Amino acid sequence: MKLLAGATGFNPPPGAPADLKTFTAVCYHAARSIDATVTGVMPAGVAPNFHTVAIAHAQHHIAVLRHTTLPFIAFARPHADGDVMVTFVDHPDLAAALTNLTDAEALTAEQLQISLSQVDLSALSPHEHDQVNYWKPTTVGELLFNFWD
Repeated sequence: MKLLAGATGFNPPPGAPADLKTFTAVCYHAARSIDATVTGVMPAGVAPNFHTVAIAHAQHHIAVLRHTTLPFIAFARPHADGDVMVTFVDHPDLAAALTNLTDAEALTAEQLQISLSQVDLSALSPHEHDQVNYWKPTTVGELLFNFWD
């Protein structure tokens, strides 16, 4: 796996960042298609570097994360305010619904747990490498979906 410039959220390459309004609309549509409900929206900021849409499906709650720079979506257990740990999960039905509506790739929990020692980081900018050295993420998920400031 090779991570592209902007993966950390620092010094993103030129281009439009992920639009929260569009992402939210896609999540509402995908949720309806699987009989789920959107229960909240949290925009990215300085930290975190990803948008979050909370969805309730049956008795389960899931957070849909959208990286602001790269076209990646991930699924996680909801986390409380102030919690900076992300626990990635899989939701195949929601992943299928979302990828039918957008060009973003839904990453699996397994992909997000890949060790950074097995990943090509050569496309990251020098500033991003500085951030990786400072924050010391150990997995793809920790690097892509972070609360660094």
